[in-house]
Amino acid sequence: MARKSVKVFAPATISNLGSGFDVLGIAINEPGDIVTASRTSKPGVSFTLKTKQLDVPSDQKNVAVYVADLMLDEFKPAFGVALTLYKRMPVGSGLGSSAASSVAAVAAINELLPRPFPKRDLLRFSVEGERFVTGAGHADNVAPSLLGGAQLIRSYDPLDIVSLSVRNEIFWVVVCPQLVVRTHDARDALPKEVSFGSAIRQWGNLGGLVAGLARGDANLVGKCTEDVLVEPYRAKLVPAFPEVKQAALAAGAHGCTLSGSGPSMFAVASSTRSARKIALAMKRTFATVAQVQSEVFISDINMRGAMKLS
Repeated sequence: MARKSVKVFAPATISNLGSGFDVLGIAINEPGDIVTASRTSKPGVSFTLKTKQLDVPSDQKNVAVYVADLMLDEFKPAFGVALTLYKRMPVGSGLGSSAASSVAAVAAINELLPRPFPKRDLLRFSVEGERFVTGAGHADNVAPSLLGGAQLIRSYDPLDIVSLSVRNEIFWVVVCPQLVVRTHDARDALPKEVSFGSAIRQWGNLGGLVAGLARGDANLVGKCTEDVLVEPYRAKLVPAFPEVKQAALAAGAHGCTLSGSGPSMFAVASSTRSARKIALAMKRTFATVAQVQSEVFISDINMRGAMKLS
């Protein structure tokens, strides 16, 4: 029997993981966005935004509304939807903020349909949500947020996403400073061409990263987060990046770099005790060097992705 109302959580993500630019991402346990959706007799989507942030669209420009409209236009259910987004993810954080909103909305509306679709069938709507927000249909945030685990985008045309085998024994330290890096700015910072030698090094790191995730080998994963293509350019957008990275490594991290386009940074740890030490070092360095406060999240890989809360 189809549901009349539902509440869905969609988690934050770490995309790229250093060497996997635009093709790799993992879901983490927190933070995330929540969407409630209810059937209404009035056609279309009515939208309510609940957030403390000032720069989140509260109308048709919100990505949650956009993807909801896409689904209703295609499936034409005999009802409308009242959608409420509890926006908890910081915008421009490098943790897949827009992806979490669109995934939560898509997953919630799917639950209201007479015959809900498998999660994978919903990916295309969330990808279009990313295109709406950033101008490009990237899947390295929406795929892990929706499906959970570690997701590899083998191809964008056609879209082909591979769920990677994971031995979930690595701890991911995410430090989110009170800074904003817009995706457009991060894209503009990238070079138009890269050297063949750099590409070869990056390919080797990406292969090692996939192997390390399958083995649960924090040391291998940490080494393979080395990013010779993107980090040299995007790191300049994040105050105190080199100092924070060095602090993480000195505290025992196996690797450290940007989460997505930044400013959030992540580090790889082999135990919760080590993760807490690394997190403290990173947070302190952001505060002392860049004079910015930050929030810390420590997580294994979230294997569930978007999930129904009620």
